Amino acid sequence: MNLTFAPGVLEDILAHARECAPQECCGLIAGRHGSGRRVIRMQNALDSPTAYEMDPAELVSALRSLRDSGEELAAIYHSHPRGPAEPSARDIREAHYPEAAYVIVSLEPAETPVTRAFRIIEGRAYEVELRAIV
Repeated sequence: MNLTFAPGVLEDILAHARECAPQECCGLIAGRHGSGRRVIRMQNALDSPTAYEMDPAELVSALRSLRDSGEELAAIYHSHPRGPAEPSARDIREAHYPEAAYVIVSLEPAETPVTRAFRIIEGRAYEVELRAIV
């Protein structure tokens, strides 16, 4: 699986990560067939610098809107304001959507954030190629 972001998607995710820092941000990426076309920003209910959790009602509403629009859940994203762009043990343990990619933005260093994508299946993380069209 590869993941390709439409123009503006990566920029929106990076802006969200910077706006939420020093807390983690989180959200969904809507699309189809491995293409992320639209960012759906979500609130981090934990308001934490080291973990995120989407409000269940907000998540269900967003997933319904995807279904109603004919889109798919291409990816789930969150930031690591002070850590690497790789899944933590908690990220792996709480990955409940194996069909979606998990995108992680590291804000260290802040001047040059790093963004990587993974599939997390049965407790294992596999990096996938991430492309952003500018």
